[in-house]
Amino acid sequence: MNLSLALALAEESDHFDRLPDEVVLLIFHSIGDARSLFRCLCVCKRFSCLVPRVRSLHLSLPRRKPISRPTSLFNCFTLFFSKFISKPLKHLCRIKPSSSTSSDSNSLNRVLRNFREIDSMHIKLPFYGGIDQCGGVAADGFDSLVKWKAEFGRDLKSCVIMGATSLQRIGEEQETEQGQEDEQVELELLTDRELRLRVVWIISSLISASARHHFLKQILSDHPMLRSVVVSDGNNQGKLCMGKEQLMEMRDSMEESLMVVGSNSNTKTWLERTPVPELSIKMSHVRVLELPETGYKMRGATLVEVRAVSGEMKGNEGDSSFDGEGEEKAFGEAVREMLKVKKSYVMTMNAF
Repeated sequence: MNLSLALALAEESDHFDRLPDEVVLLIFHSIGDARSLFRCLCVCKRFSCLVPRVRSLHLSLPRRKPISRPTSLFNCFTLFFSKFISKPLKHLCRIKPSSSTSSDSNSLNRVLRNFREIDSMHIKLPFYGGIDQCGGVAADGFDSLVKWKAEFGRDLKSCVIMGATSLQRIGEEQETEQGQEDEQVELELLTDRELRLRVVWIISSLISASARHHFLKQILSDHPMLRSVVVSDGNNQGKLCMGKEQLMEMRDSMEESLMVVGSNSNTKTWLERTPVPELSIKMSHVRVLELPETGYKMRGATLVEVRAVSGEMKGNEGDSSFDGEGEEKAFGEAVREMLKVKKSYVMTMNAF
């Protein structure tokens, strides 16, 4: 009888309640996903008290679906303007319309306001397209051919961009391409058209990084305990990274901007787009680059190292810029190989 009663009590009891708060917090830390943790808030009173104490979060923002509209002459004109004029410019700048950006920011803030002790955060923004080999709006298959990593503090500190015109497994090349390769392998100089494309890569990546830095300002003001932030995108094309020192610089610049505006004004100047300072650019190019470690061959491989003229590139900063598997790992190997190239283009770019 006593054994049956004990078994019945064991079945009715919740063994999870026996875990100490520290262990439950470790479980929540391992979950990481902000939306899953947000749902845990509604499970029970204990969870609602523990979840806000999570210190590390990973949040992916969903891609917004286009709104279908009835067809009319005016709508056709609007569609033409959006598709052939407005949309390419937005893709070039990697910036969605202000209403979409505002909506994404509001959605993010609604989730993050429940977490007040965050010190590490990874935000993955929706990806809306990139650049093709001709510098226009690309299909998803071409977007992976340009990858970048930027570091900001008060302003841009450095940016590493790795791009290519094609990436294939070794042995999968077509015979006709191999014939062209033999003729062009010695021609390492870029043509005017190829150089223009690389400039588009650089400007697009820098504007995208600048927009993400701007995106962080409201989050940083609401979460003073943040010590590490990474902002990437759904296609893993670009990554903005900020550590403790960089975030401190950013907070100081925001406070200085508010002091300049004055206590009687509601305008927050630090919410304006983050300007890109005057830049020093070093660009290396190889017509064909074999990557034996990952088994890929990259054509038109180009490594761009960007830094503010007032800043300094620390050693081989691009060594650990790209991590991951598959093509992502191939880009990491490509950066290491391109750092060995001695010939390079050197240029400067004005602030914008």
